Amino acid sequence: LHTNILSVRKVVLVKMSNSSSPSTRPMRLAKQGAYETMSNVLGLSRSHHKVSQSVSGNGSSVSVNPRALDEILDSNNPSVSAVAQSRSQKRKSPNDSEVVFTTPKRGRPAGRGRGRPPNRPVLDKEASLYFLIKEGKAALIQVADDWIEHYQKDADLAVMDLIQFFISSTGCKGIVTLNDIRTDDFSQLIRKMTEDFDEDSGDYPIIIAGLQWKKFRRNFCDFVKTLIKQCQYSVIYDQYLMDIIISLLTGLADSQVRAFRHTATLAAMKVMTALVEIAVRLSQSLASVSKQFETERTKQRKGNQRIEALMQKKHEYSENKDEIINMLDYIFKSVFVHRYRDSVPEIRSLCVTELGEWILNFPEHFLDDSHLKYVGWTLYDKVGEVRLRCLQTLLPLYQEEQFAPRLELFTNKFKVRLVSMVLDKENETAVLAVKLVTCMQRHFPALLVARDNEMVYELIYSVHRGLALAAGEFLLQQLFNVKTPGRTRSRQECKATNKSVIRDLVQFHKESKLHEHAAYLVDSLYDSHDLLKDWTAMTELLLHGDDKQPLDREDESLLIDIMACSVKEAATGEPPIARSVNKKYVTQKEHKQVQDDQARLTEHFAEHLPVLLQKFTANPRDLENLLTIVQRFNIEVYGAAHYLNHLNALVKCLEEIFERHADEELLGTCSRTYECLCSEKLPVHVRPLVTGSTLIDLTMLKLRQEIQQFNSVDGALDEEDIVTLITSMRRIEALHQCHDLSKWDVWDLIFPIVKQRQDYAVPPNPEMMRLSVKTCYWSLLWALKAIADGQSFEDSIPKLKQQFQQFCTCCRELMESPVNETAETTYLILCDLLLIFGWSLPERNEELTALVFEADQSLEDQLEQFVRRKVFVDDAAQAGDVTDEEAEIVKTHRRRIYLAAFCKLVVFGVVTVASAVHIFKNYVTFQSDFGDIIRVLLNRCRESDKMGWAKTMIRALCALYQETVVRSELDPENRDKISDAIYVVHELAKRFAMSFGSDPTKTREAIVTLHREGIDFACAADLNTATGKAPRDLPFLEALNELSNRLLKQDKRIVLNYLNRHFNGVRVGVDGEWQPLITYRNSLVESEDEAALMPPPPLPPPLISATVNKGQVPPPLSLTPSMNVSSPFVPVAASSFLTRRTARTGTTVDTLMEVDFEEDFAVVQLNGFLAKIDNQRRFWKKILHGNEKSEERLMKLASNGSEWFISKMENKKIENCAYTIINKYYELKLMIAYSNRTICPGSFAVVPVGNMEFEKRKFGQADESTFVNLHQHP
Repeated sequence: LHTNILSVRKVVLVKMSNSSSPSTRPMRLAKQGAYETMSNVLGLSRSHHKVSQSVSGNGSSVSVNPRALDEILDSNNPSVSAVAQSRSQKRKSPNDSEVVFTTPKRGRPAGRGRGRPPNRPVLDKEASLYFLIKEGKAALIQVADDWIEHYQKDADLAVMDLIQFFISSTGCKGIVTLNDIRTDDFSQLIRKMTEDFDEDSGDYPIIIAGLQWKKFRRNFCDFVKTLIKQCQYSVIYDQYLMDIIISLLTGLADSQVRAFRHTATLAAMKVMTALVEIAVRLSQSLASVSKQFETERTKQRKGNQRIEALMQKKHEYSENKDEIINMLDYIFKSVFVHRYRDSVPEIRSLCVTELGEWILNFPEHFLDDSHLKYVGWTLYDKVGEVRLRCLQTLLPLYQEEQFAPRLELFTNKFKVRLVSMVLDKENETAVLAVKLVTCMQRHFPALLVARDNEMVYELIYSVHRGLALAAGEFLLQQLFNVKTPGRTRSRQECKATNKSVIRDLVQFHKESKLHEHAAYLVDSLYDSHDLLKDWTAMTELLLHGDDKQPLDREDESLLIDIMACSVKEAATGEPPIARSVNKKYVTQKEHKQVQDDQARLTEHFAEHLPVLLQKFTANPRDLENLLTIVQRFNIEVYGAAHYLNHLNALVKCLEEIFERHADEELLGTCSRTYECLCSEKLPVHVRPLVTGSTLIDLTMLKLRQEIQQFNSVDGALDEEDIVTLITSMRRIEALHQCHDLSKWDVWDLIFPIVKQRQDYAVPPNPEMMRLSVKTCYWSLLWALKAIADGQSFEDSIPKLKQQFQQFCTCCRELMESPVNETAETTYLILCDLLLIFGWSLPERNEELTALVFEADQSLEDQLEQFVRRKVFVDDAAQAGDVTDEEAEIVKTHRRRIYLAAFCKLVVFGVVTVASAVHIFKNYVTFQSDFGDIIRVLLNRCRESDKMGWAKTMIRALCALYQETVVRSELDPENRDKISDAIYVVHELAKRFAMSFGSDPTKTREAIVTLHREGIDFACAADLNTATGKAPRDLPFLEALNELSNRLLKQDKRIVLNYLNRHFNGVRVGVDGEWQPLITYRNSLVESEDEAALMPPPPLPPPLISATVNKGQVPPPLSLTPSMNVSSPFVPVAASSFLTRRTARTGTTVDTLMEVDFEEDFAVVQLNGFLAKIDNQRRFWKKILHGNEKSEERLMKLASNGSEWFISKMENKKIENCAYTIINKYYELKLMIAYSNRTICPGSFAVVPVGNMEFEKRKFGQADESTFVNLHQHP
């Protein structure tokens, strides 16, 4: 025995040294292989991991524990492997000083026994692991338990099934055999599976879209984790199963095949996750046993057997934990370290996500810089999804207080990158970055510098609400040091704290220099803290100030603005404009919260608002903000008796504001506030306090007196009287917005100023004209509302119609006013009136049909000219210098309003779609300013009028082309310059192509019409059939080429036919001026075969004239330079055939072309018809061929045949049959030319196709045998 052991020492060392290779299994499998080799040398047979030697005589067997072999090696050879020695000591029990004749603690399950194993059992797909997991018909725990039971009975077959499961999960169809798993590594198996894998498809099970495959991915991950967890109490430590799994997944994860690499990485990561959970459980058990051991040891009892049991269990838990950690480290270094930087983003995301789970669940092993560095490096990934996964990994770690000290080094190293990610282009990533920076600042207060804080502060005004809320939390923590109260504070403490924070908030808003966006600041902080609902503290600051740091005048205005915005959000629950919330409905809890907040703010401000209005009555902006608070009231509160005095004080404040101020916006807000107080929700017993006000009466009386004075002096008022009149008109216009003043005859009082403006000795002031037009506009709307509500008289409709027509006439005149404010206001009012009195007016009330007004062509042109003058203007070209950025923003906003007003008229059919040509034309030029509006207009026009929409687009392209390209002859000198100039036309065509939608069948007629009109434009002028000169607008076809891919296949044939008809008889050359035509035609040809079947353009009219005398033979056709074999208009098959024929027989090309090819060009008049000969052959019954005396009938077919076919094209079946006839005849003539025979066509007839009779035309007698012989020619 000793001699045999010494002889295998080298074998042991070789196997153990080879096991360290990355391509082989881990150390445990190599050592196990060494045991097997030793057993074979010793003549021992292995069963259940025991080395047995038969003893002659009694048939008994002596079992040798594997760790005893280590001791034998140690005792006989001191140079044995150190790894084996340490392994023996680790496995050695306290009393194990010699060979132990017992069953080992762990061991591989029994194999099959002796005999040749089958190469591969019959595979039952329905019983396979892959089928069970894919279908999900069995519980995963039950599947895992069944497999473990199978493994304990026959380990090889069970492992083979598991490997087959992993291979099948990659999408590979290969079959695993027993021989494949009996090698030291799986490189041969992976190579074999790679050969069987179909890499043509980029999909594999774990990434295929669909509910079934998403469920499979989820079940795959759950099964892998479940299997490992279920094995933790049985076979996970047998040194065989985990070696097999880890080796296989490591090899697959290193494959060049993406499916193998991705699937194996996913499985390996889930195996690690399951092992981490086992390690955590072992750590907990080890800690519990250690605590019990220390407790028992303190009792100091002699011979305490419990201490020995606890010590043995502690040793076992520690050994198991060490083995699990070894597995984790091996998988991490073999798979994760290589795949976290994989070329596939999904694999990188997977690795980082799972690493976060390991760190969070097992921090004692993974929460260190050696593992965190991989997350830090991945923060620089180019793919947003990977960066997002990194932040999702780090955020839970920073939210745990106990992890902060261990994250300090990582934070200092990657701080710059983490802070910069708050400006990430992916909003979701930026949100997590802000939250992470907030946690970093909480743990490390001195970490961020001022510049870092400012980067986050700027995000408070972001349009993305989630990003703004995260930045708001950072602001509350960093700037104000506000946290959620951990203890109950007194009311006085809360009030003092809130007042201090509010004061600091005002200062922050002041320093941000974004005073117009207080609503965004409030919304960013509203959900983070109840600070902005403390209206009591705000009111006290405004009324009584702050003793420590009083507010100045600007601070008070900012605080009023913040308070008004917080009231609006509390009463409505809506964020500011552009901060949309993806909520389909409001929950009952949220609705209840809004109602409670509205009741609370009403109770507070109903008492204090009159006092605030009186204090800030000199500032229009402050008054406007304070009055908006009334519009958020729950008016029913005023029904209580103790609020009557407050309501009376509020009404008096409104009257004072109206009398004192002339600001147009403030007067409008005051009018809307007065409307809220006059609503029906106000209790009946207090309504007279509001309706009894003399506000409207006094204002109307004063205005009437001033207008009478203005008329009496024929408009010659002094400057002070003009200002007084304008102020009164502003007040009436503001009141008329929300209140019906018809009983005061406002129309009869104001409209004469508009109508008779030119009759005054001194023309009315432009501001007077603007206010007069607006007041008349409100009068018309109130009159229309009265008729719609049934509150009108018999003559109301004719009277309103007359007033409307008179007002429209005046508006059209005022639109041409040199005063911009007057013209622009009139334009907007006229657009609104045309929309209101449009064709949709009777839908609300049939009695209003008589009021419908239809815009004539002159009015459409006038509105379009206004848009051209005021909207599509290049300020840079006009001004020539840099203007104020803020003023430019305001100007752009006004232009967007003008454009949107006209677009609404187009969308609702008030004006025709053709009037939008200029708008469509400027889609690309003004993309940054008006692109979103024009895009919506395109989509809405497509839905309402597809044909008009298509014609408008092609006219816009033509107009832009004419403006961009100088209309001159195309010569080599300016060809390059023109190509650069029409780049904008190409871009516009691309934008139009994207507006056709995803379903081309819905816009089929529209796109064909567009192409036809585009061809007409390109060929409209200078089409000279004699000189072969290209039309000057032919380059337009290059832009039209951008829209060819929107045509259906059958429609391309129609457009190609239409194109060829335009070039009928034109000698097309191959030089550069014809290149646009060649390019466009090629885009209409689906394939080379169709190009071969497409006949060339016909010859000039003299060759195909119908006036040829009987018996006259047309002159032979020579191959001109503009019509050579390589010309794109010569079929591909024909040109290649002629080339081969010339090379083989020596016949010249001219000779071949002279053989009846003039008859070909004459017969095939239906240019552009693409035939599908193979699909149509079953419709053919007979094609007859005539004799040599058919020239006259051939010419008759040439002149009249095409017209007859075209007249039949409306019927699809006749059209298809015509395609087949023409192409079949053309194919026949090519065969005639090939055989160098002159056989004139005699006649052809076609039997009925389907249920449609096709008219028979007879031109001679048939020679069927000739046709058959020709058709069989090679």
